Amino acid sequence: MYNVVFIDLDDTLFDFPKAERNALDKSIRYFGYKGDFDRIRRRYKVINDKLWEDLEKGLTTTAKLKLDRFVKLVEECNLDYDPQELCNKYTEFLGQGFYLIEGAEQLCKYLKSKGYKVVIVTNGIKSVQHSRLEGSGIKDYIDDIVISEEVGVSKPDPKIFDIAMDKLGHSSKEDIIMIGDSLTSDMRGAVNAGIDACWLNMKNKQNNMDFTTKYEVHSLKEIQNLL
Repeated sequence: MYNVVFIDLDDTLFDFPKAERNALDKSIRYFGYKGDFDRIRRRYKVINDKLWEDLEKGLTTTAKLKLDRFVKLVEECNLDYDPQELCNKYTEFLGQGFYLIEGAEQLCKYLKSKGYKVVIVTNGIKSVQHSRLEGSGIKDYIDDIVISEEVGVSKPDPKIFDIAMDKLGHSSKEDIIMIGDSLTSDMRGAVNAGIDACWLNMKNKQNNMDFTTKYEVHSLKEIQNLL
């Protein structure tokens, strides 16, 4: 039924919260911070989540987002650090955070063995995503990667899926499936693009969106059973 699999990276194949926490802790520790780490983490999450929501709505860019979050963090937490230097160090540490979700490597290996063309479609920072993919051990199973910062388009904009198809030289949407954890970016984007969507709902969330997905699974193992 499908020949091409588009798949998200963070919270689908990679454990992003773990990578994010480690990178943030290492970054502020690098600059000598000895205060309340939980306070910094909580504030950063609020700031970062809001900016990523703005990105999905087209209100900011990835390049602007990656610095703005540290400008806001430094200001709101009264940190005596240069936001750009903090951003650079965080980006460096985040690129080292290639923690795979259980079953991710097995899924990628399975998809490759079955002859699917596998393309990662991710909203993210190009240096970080390339670094993590290189270090994760799954690169050999991936045919291509489309990163929002590189192409200037972010999910849920359907144009990012057109770019992925162009890179593959693939013209039909009927044999493509998009797999991802986010309803607002992965699933809405696929639906907007006319591509079948498979929602990876590992946290058993309710779908309160104005659309439904073709499939809903609760583990990466279920995807192997589906495909």
